[in-house]
Amino acid sequence: MAQQRSGFLSEAEWAQFEAEGYLRLGQVASDEQLARLQKRMDDIMLGHIRYKGMYFQLDTTTGVYGDVPNGGEWEVSSLAYRKIEKLERDAEFLRYLQHPIFQDICQKTYGESVTIYRSMFMNKPAKQGTVLPYHQDGGDQWGLDRNPLITLWTALDKATIENGCVQIVPGSHKLGLLSQWGHTISAEQEAEHAKDADSIFLEAEAGEVILLHNWLLHRSGINTIERPRRAFSVCYMEGDTRSVNSPDKRFPQAFGEGAMCPEDQHPDYISEELGSLA
Repeated sequence: MAQQRSGFLSEAEWAQFEAEGYLRLGQVASDEQLARLQKRMDDIMLGHIRYKGMYFQLDTTTGVYGDVPNGGEWEVSSLAYRKIEKLERDAEFLRYLQHPIFQDICQKTYGESVTIYRSMFMNKPAKQGTVLPYHQDGGDQWGLDRNPLITLWTALDKATIENGCVQIVPGSHKLGLLSQWGHTISAEQEAEHAKDADSIFLEAEAGEVILLHNWLLHRSGINTIERPRRAFSVCYMEGDTRSVNSPDKRFPQAFGEGAMCPEDQHPDYISEELGSLA
């Protein structure tokens, strides 16, 4: 396991994050909590625990990004889901994403009130996975009145080049959003700003957390080995951020007044084998 983190960020660490657009935080969860998160994630994929409104997207069988299927409700017991969103509805994941270290980082970035744009599971199933092209997180495609700036990414499994770890271009967040729409960049932009010589692979131990600037250029490949590459990714934002198309919409409150409470989260369905997990 990675060395567990117990403190908050120093001025030097903030300066490193501002310069490079990413910062390794070490292991935040205890070994016991990490094991619970790993098991809970599999239980959600397999349908042992179900939550109303969670979004599920199965992985491709081709590895081609354009072949990613449309997502929706849970549909089949499988460990080959590519993405699952709205994990703040699960008490175990909500408790983790409200860790004091995350609270300190978020409130220093945004102020007292912090909400969640998305808390999601990203997966490269064993001997599978889909290529995710170079992209940035933000822009008009998100439909927000301002761009969230930070994501906290946790490796639930050891992430290596062989199983599709994240690849980044340090410092590329300083370019700003390369298109107003956001997300994937053009071939010309990739040739100019994402040269292999300038990129690094973010290999990580299970439990390791990495703070990412949302505008940092990043990508990932397929998984060529038998070990999955599961990760939990949370994008936090200013508490008064609103949806452009639905300004009355309220996003889940992570920190500040009205913050969600793990004890109030209950699954809609729990298998008899698991018993009560609330």
